[in-house]
Amino acid sequence: MRKIGVDNYVNTGGFNRLAGRPAAPGSWQPERSSRQWRLFLLLTGSAFMLTGIFFMLF
Repeated sequence: MRKIGVDNYVNTGGFNRLAGRPAAPGSWQPERSSRQWRLFLLLTGSAFMLTGIFFMLF
């Protein structure tokens, strides 16, 4: 019978995976800035909508 304890998680990086952090060295990727991406999409979408409304009215 295998004993599953805290040492098993510490040695395998299970706590890191549970916390959402990568366990393997070198596998960390920087987080993308979703706030700036949303702002960019909002501004470009608004520009296209306003251009279309302008040409529909005039």
